[in-house]
Amino acid sequence: MSDSDIDVGSKIRAYRKSKNLSLIELSRRTGIAASNLSSIELNKSSPTLGTIIRLADAFGMKPGPFLDEVLYRKAVLCREPAASPSERTRTVGAAQRFLTDGVMLNRMDAKVIILEDDVEDVPVEEPGTDRFVYCVEGSFVMRVDGEDYLLSKGDAVYLLPETVALLSVAEESGARILVVNTPGKKCPRF
Repeated sequence: MSDSDIDVGSKIRAYRKSKNLSLIELSRRTGIAASNLSSIELNKSSPTLGTIIRLADAFGMKPGPFLDEVLYRKAVLCREPAASPSERTRTVGAAQRFLTDGVMLNRMDAKVIILEDDVEDVPVEEPGTDRFVYCVEGSFVMRVDGEDYLLSKGDAVYLLPETVALLSVAEESGARILVVNTPGKKCPRF
């Protein structure tokens, strides 16, 4: 089952219409902008848990019917985002692609960092969360508290929450790096 199989938006639209509410009236009752409500109903964006609770309250019901599909699913397929490399979050010599942004109630954040040649000192994550860093392609140097680790394809490092780590390219071909962390702090965007 993919994220596109979760149709919370049509459930919200059906409840709104059954109550004879316009988007403007629902916006007034919830404090959520009508444009945001429309985006949710069209499944262009996913509602947060707080949004679902506010909507359920406006409909005079419990949030359970909106959450059943999400809470009882065993797997969520995360497809590559449609954005082109220029639309992805970038910094000089590096780009990152967030893999779990669309997952509702996610328990981990995952992203791919793409290092181009001659890039140095790209932060892995802000300290404060456990992190797992895996070299998917190429090689890179990870500096942890003044000590350098050379990672090549298939190598990985587990970082404790207090650890500060910086990435630099080790060879001209660059590197692709998978970073997974537990929520607590959202993945910083360059």
